[in-house]
Amino acid sequence: MYQYPTVYVDVSTNLHIFDKRTMLMYLEQLMLRGLGKRIMFGSDQMWWPEVIGECIEVIQEADFLTREQKADIFYNNAARFLRLSEEQIAAHHRVTSE
Repeated sequence: MYQYPTVYVDVSTNLHIFDKRTMLMYLEQLMLRGLGKRIMFGSDQMWWPEVIGECIEVIQEADFLTREQKADIFYNNAARFLRLSEEQIAAHHRVTSE
């Protein structure tokens, strides 16, 4: 990821495949290396929709992540990657707050 600064990592599937301890160590190492703005949580994996909630909890319970870093992983990094407009972002936030 250092060599290719436009590459992002999706951690969602890994949260289900690997044990929680391993994934938390991996996630923490990404953060310690300054890669937090390039971590995304993809919820489009159709093979395991029943465990999306469990995977979200792993990130929510990561005590080394700030509230802002969690928001980056769950939304902000993807919004930037997809080049969403401020209007699109505002619309998404309106939907989730209702």
